[in-house]
Amino acid sequence: IMQETLSSSRDRRDLAEDTKNQGEVVIPPWDEARRYMRYATAVYGQAMIRAAELDARGKIDGRLQTVTKERISEHIGVPADDIVLMDVDFGGDSQHLRHFVAVDHVNKKVVLSIRGTFSLSEVFVNVAGFSREFCGGQGHSEMATMAERVWDAAGPTVCQLLDNNKGYDVVLAGHSLGAGCACLLNIMCHQNNNQLVNGRNVQCFAYAAPPVFAPLEFVPRAVQSATNYIHEGDTVPFLSVHSVRHCFASIRTIEYFKAKLTRTDRAKILMGITKPPRELIEAVMQASNAPLEPKQGSPLLMIPAATSVWLKEDSKSGLFSFRVCEPRRLARLGILFHKKMLTDHFPTRYESALDNIVSEGNERTK
Repeated sequence: IMQETLSSSRDRRDLAEDTKNQGEVVIPPWDEARRYMRYATAVYGQAMIRAAELDARGKIDGRLQTVTKERISEHIGVPADDIVLMDVDFGGDSQHLRHFVAVDHVNKKVVLSIRGTFSLSEVFVNVAGFSREFCGGQGHSEMATMAERVWDAAGPTVCQLLDNNKGYDVVLAGHSLGAGCACLLNIMCHQNNNQLVNGRNVQCFAYAAPPVFAPLEFVPRAVQSATNYIHEGDTVPFLSVHSVRHCFASIRTIEYFKAKLTRTDRAKILMGITKPPRELIEAVMQASNAPLEPKQGSPLLMIPAATSVWLKEDSKSGLFSFRVCEPRRLARLGILFHKKMLTDHFPTRYESALDNIVSEGNERTK
């Protein structure tokens, strides 16, 4: 029924596209997006690095080893000695997300890469959490706490590196819950004229970030410094208490209509022999878009990035198209259920897509 509902509308990317500011929006160069996606992959460890290299570049690494500075160094293209802080051990402190800090002397950046969780079940549970006061607005409660804890652990190292490297800026990178944490930390870093990072510029590269903050008008500088990327049908960028409430409203509508169908009709719909009644599809569409009664702790959170670059591969040509999406329109799309909603979320898929775009060049990018 959800698939039929989608087919009754345009491409979901069309519904979220930033049509007002076309021609004015500037997204980071593709090689930068790929560079920091590799940081976001590397913080997951050896298995994810190996999978990404196989998926994106057909490279098979048969070495049996735990994640080391040298292995991360190979993947991100920075000397091992410049990976200054590495907290990626599964047996480490469970009070904050795993992360590492590296100095990129070529590009004059101090990079903090933050890892999300390995379990998709944890993603669903953690993302659909309530909000609390954060930097003048409302932030996702659990991820706001994690952002604060990551900075407690990594902040002193980042600031020391900035003191030692005049003119260097800060880059925050992360995937999934790590991306949500990076977005909130980006907001923290932009408070009080970037006092937290000694007045240096901060840029955030988020991949599959969930909605974590509102209203965006309260943190304009932080929003303008962040870019989020969405791969194909990844569902995590649409997971929030608000979207889950809409999902339940749709399910209640389906349950109501199901009682009016015969057992035979339900079986035919289940097996794909017949399509759901048009009346049911329209009712589900209405329920999924109807205004919700305000509920404390569940505002309409958004991804605090000026743009979300939504990637999609053409099944025939293999070309990637992209749409630059506006965060407020994106937040209202809700959850899409389909067979690739989880696999499209994996870091390897993001890295493969960006690697494809960079390798083929602009002439193969629509």
